[in-house]
Amino acid sequence: MAFLMGIVPPFGCGALLAGTTPTFILCVSIVAVAAVVAVVLLFLLLIPYKLRLELGGGKTLVEKHAGHVALELSSPAREGYTFEGWYEDAAFTKPVGKIYRMPAHGAVLYAKWSPVPAAQADIAAEAIPAAPVAQASGGQAGPVERAELSAERQESPSLSEEAEPEDAEDENEVGEGDEIDNALVTLVTGGKVFVQYRRSFRARLIQSADETKAMYNRLRSEILSYIGVKERVSWNYDSFNVGRRQFVKLNANTKSIIIYFALDPALLTEYRIRDVSAKKRYAAVPARFKITGERSFRTALELLEKTAGSFGLDFKRVSEELSLPYQPREELIKAKLIKVYAKRETGETVAEEQLEEYIAEGATVEPLSAYTVTDEVAVNDAQEQITDATAHQLMGLAETKFVKSSAGRRACVNLDTISANFREGETVDLQALQERGLVDRRASACKILARGVLNKALTVEAADFSLPAVKMIVLTGGKVVKLKKG
Repeated sequence: MAFLMGIVPPFGCGALLAGTTPTFILCVSIVAVAAVVAVVLLFLLLIPYKLRLELGGGKTLVEKHAGHVALELSSPAREGYTFEGWYEDAAFTKPVGKIYRMPAHGAVLYAKWSPVPAAQADIAAEAIPAAPVAQASGGQAGPVERAELSAERQESPSLSEEAEPEDAEDENEVGEGDEIDNALVTLVTGGKVFVQYRRSFRARLIQSADETKAMYNRLRSEILSYIGVKERVSWNYDSFNVGRRQFVKLNANTKSIIIYFALDPALLTEYRIRDVSAKKRYAAVPARFKITGERSFRTALELLEKTAGSFGLDFKRVSEELSLPYQPREELIKAKLIKVYAKRETGETVAEEQLEEYIAEGATVEPLSAYTVTDEVAVNDAQEQITDATAHQLMGLAETKFVKSSAGRRACVNLDTISANFREGETVDLQALQERGLVDRRASACKILARGVLNKALTVEAADFSLPAVKMIVLTGGKVVKLKKG
């Protein structure tokens, strides 16, 4: 200002009309610049910014408002719940008042709900009103635009491509990362019962090391900080989706976390990535990466950022820590987080309640090898991870299939040969082996032997298996089926 006063004479712009031409031009220029600045500021104030309202229950509304406008937030309704207010974070630590000033950038608000007591649960809640959730203070219409999230995503190619729902999950399916405990129960009568305990994702996490739990909480918060990401915990894994597209999946065991990204493994050659696109469970998130410590954790965050970039996601810090105190197996079984499979040595299935009765009567329980399902295993590793005693038990638990007896020789085939000639999830039986020219067409039965590496989950039906072969099949999430003549 002092600079301008030093240039412009004190007698004002009116006198400049009769003054010198350069001075007159300078005065007009100053007025013009001031006018342009005023127009720009007015334009910035009128730019609409997105306000994303997370209503819970999978419901999201998107509105657009001018920056710095005071909005009156109304209270939505949800059947079976009481609305407790709006918050700036998903952890509900930063409450928002009834009047919310729209910032000059996009924003997200989260609705907090509490379940209605059972006595009131039959009272029908009002539907969410069709009017905008937020209105400009002062009675004026606030939103420039309001749309359902699904409509907004249809406008964005990055969020609508391959918008396929996730396949229904089979809780009995065994896959990579699953931890399985085994035991042999000897009854007071001398009979044997083979027992297998299959832990859910949540059970594995609860029984993992404290360092693993800390890494999981940090990673989970980082994933949920990307706006639009939703979490779904299932029996086998923790899944994070953007709309109907899978974003990442997490699996956990005692000392590590395995994360699967929706990235093309072929474009990540500089990282220690495994391509698991052939596995149905991870087909949409085929880039597998294992986290075992701080260094690999930082690499995982880098890959997460790449994935978010491919989805076009914005970031807003979320810090949320789940309490995961250790619980013993018995408590997790009662909580339905561990499933129990038991069979007599004669093949009959034993119910969980019956097994508890046997133990209460004095049956002895002998722990056997526990193992973690992986995507690839070599024969030597399989021998180290599972004892022969456990392999015998696994044969006892295996499904039995009766076939007609026929004359002929018995052929043998190695697992690395099978792995090279069959795809993930296929069934391997005598006919399939003969069609591929892997065994003699005159053979009437076959035995499966262990050799080399097996890198896919297969259902293998055969008259006989070597114990190392049984170990390799179950370690890769496959299924052993015994054939008996009958």
